[in-house]
Amino acid sequence: MELSRRHALAGAAAVAAAPLLPSTEVKAAAPAADKQAPSFYRYKVGDIQVTVVSDGRNTFPLEDSFILNAKKDEVGAALAQAFLPSDTMTIYFAPLVLNTGGKLVVLDTGLGPES
Repeated sequence: MELSRRHALAGAAAVAAAPLLPSTEVKAAAPAADKQAPSFYRYKVGDIQVTVVSDGRNTFPLEDSFILNAKKDEVGAALAQAFLPSDTMTIYFAPLVLNTGGKLVVLDTGLGPES
């Protein structure tokens, strides 16, 4: 189908009139899931079902400026005391999904402005 001026004007009129059309409310409610799955951990807090999604990890060399209020040696000693490698840092990504029965809420801090 070839786009003519008549089709372009009709499309523009439809787009301009779209906010005037009645809208329907979107329902994001979902039934609570009972089963566990790999990379998911579910538990209840009162009536709310919390799902933790394991979204991977990032391991990188420990830099001097990674922890602002502690020196690299102090951070390395704390990591070694926790039986972790003292020269690398691992950050795990685990967004949360809260199912209230009426709403689904997703909490994810992301990687910051550089991602």
